[in-house]
Amino acid sequence: MARGRPASTAPTWECHLHLRLRVGEDDDLIAFLTKIPARRRASAIKSALRTGSLGLGQVETEPVEDELLSSLDNFLK
Repeated sequence: MARGRPASTAPTWECHLHLRLRVGEDDDLIAFLTKIPARRRASAIKSALRTGSLGLGQVETEPVEDELLSSLDNFLK
């Protein structure tokens, strides 16, 4: 009899992350990650992302060039 969870047949999407954390600036994240065994970090990060507030309004984006030109035109009028 097979042990463990049955293999999923759902499609997957892979996202490889590489973080460079700075001692003194990211100590909370370093402490969080060092307490978790390497084989459980992906699960812990997914859980942290799900419980945090990840609203799209918080993501810093650069304005589109057309929007900048339009704003400049409106300013100069």
